Amino acid sequence: MMKTNLLIIITIVILTGAYCINELLTFDSPTINIRQTNVINSSNGKMICYTINLYSPSQISEFVVVPNTAQSEKDSSVLKLEFNDHTRRATVVYYYAVPMLRPEKDIEISFCLNNRTKTAANLADANIF
Repeated sequence: MMKTNLLIIITIVILTGAYCINELLTFDSPTINIRQTNVINSSNGKMICYTINLYSPSQISEFVVVPNTAQSEKDSSVLKLEFNDHTRRATVVYYYAVPMLRPEKDIEISFCLNNRTKTAANLADANIF
């Protein structure tokens, strides 16, 4: 009787451990990495070029970039990309035209991946000016 109870307890522990390991392996933690930032100067003003690496262990579904200067979702500075296939890695290049009448220290750009991971880039903190 005692061996049977011990065997049941060991089986429960093994099954619980296997479930926990499965949860860890399938945990979806997407990441956004701003790999490179470049400034393009022209007679019309400055343009910032961001090269961004995206990763999600399961699938990238959506990537959104919204600067705090955007007036609406239809603003040309807002970028929304939807990925339909089983994409796990992607590199995106985002160009942002800096408004001439707004100080760089007041501009912040938010990057969001799969409606979860948010990264903010403040133009003044980037030391690109």
